[in-house]
Amino acid sequence: MTRIILFTGKGGVGKTTIAAATALRSAELGNKTLIISTDPAHSLSDAFGVNLNPYPTKICDNLDGMEVNVEYELEKHWSVIKEYLSLFFRSQGIEDVIAEELAIFPGFDELASLMHLLKFYRSSEYDTIILDCAPTGETLRLLSVPEVAKWYMNRFFGIERKVLKIVKPIAEPLIDVPLPSDEVLDKIQELYTKISELKDILESRDTSVRIVMNPERMVIRESERAFTYLNLFGYRVDSVIVNKIFPSNAGDYFSEWMKIQREYIKEIEEKFPIPVFKVEFKSKEVTGELLKEIAKEIYGEENPTKIFHEEKPMVIEKEGDVFVLKIKAPFVEKSDIKLFKRGEELVIIAKQWKRIVFLPQSLAIRVPKNAKFEDGLLKIVFE
Repeated sequence: MTRIILFTGKGGVGKTTIAAATALRSAELGNKTLIISTDPAHSLSDAFGVNLNPYPTKICDNLDGMEVNVEYELEKHWSVIKEYLSLFFRSQGIEDVIAEELAIFPGFDELASLMHLLKFYRSSEYDTIILDCAPTGETLRLLSVPEVAKWYMNRFFGIERKVLKIVKPIAEPLIDVPLPSDEVLDKIQELYTKISELKDILESRDTSVRIVMNPERMVIRESERAFTYLNLFGYRVDSVIVNKIFPSNAGDYFSEWMKIQREYIKEIEEKFPIPVFKVEFKSKEVTGELLKEIAKEIYGEENPTKIFHEEKPMVIEKEGDVFVLKIKAPFVEKSDIKLFKRGEELVIIAKQWKRIVFLPQSLAIRVPKNAKFEDGLLKIVFE
């Protein structure tokens, strides 16, 4: 089975370096490894000193890398959808060049990355796939794509397709808007099928998210929010990696910073209920051979592809006559979360993020009685 590891964190914390070091160590241990950059500000090529293409490029023995390019993906795999969108925008009087730009819809780079993940997972060509993700907010958007797309497609696609078959011959000559062809709809259907499969892969035991952070107040707070939202979305976070820690021999000039960092590291270790790895700040840019030292510093003799924490972020348990849905949700207040049930769906809203949980039949037929926080868990009782 292919092991999948995603690295995320606030911009500038060094997640590309950590992801690259992990990939290099995985390859050294004999795992055929692929590292994919989903960050538009690609720096993976710089880390390895190799020009990476939008398809797997050899870096060294057992290690390939690639940097996703939106234009390349659209032309190669989704040109049918892009051509339809361009035609649609031009029909609305938008200039050709602008129409071409608008046809690259927001979030497609994230979606393209997930499509590659699915492709290589299906083929079992690699033992390990590592994603060097965009900053935290973009990563959460990336990981919410399967959930949101599934919801929309379940509701609208089947109806839209049936209606289009009936009205298209009549309506198209009368309106100025080109309606999508069967080929476009087939591509959308294909996309939906792949997204549904992706959701299962991302929530499986073989997939882990690792949060990279620095010992700084703002970075810790963002990491706390990311940890909460990742758990709400059902993704397993198996460790956090604290990067850029000043070494003990940093000198008097950094003594106050070192004291502050020690306090923040203690806070991180106390708050995050998962393994915490540490990496010292380096005196020079981390590339090439120095990546191997970083990997050794993080993982020691451990295999970096090991699952360091296996607890499920969401479980359903029967307690007497009621069922209890338990979701790990540390770092949030009860007032931050809103819940409501709609048919077979439980909608959870935590500030700006929304999670739609498709309930199993055993819960869908029941009514949520109450919800409470207990030991870092959101517990929802169904009776």
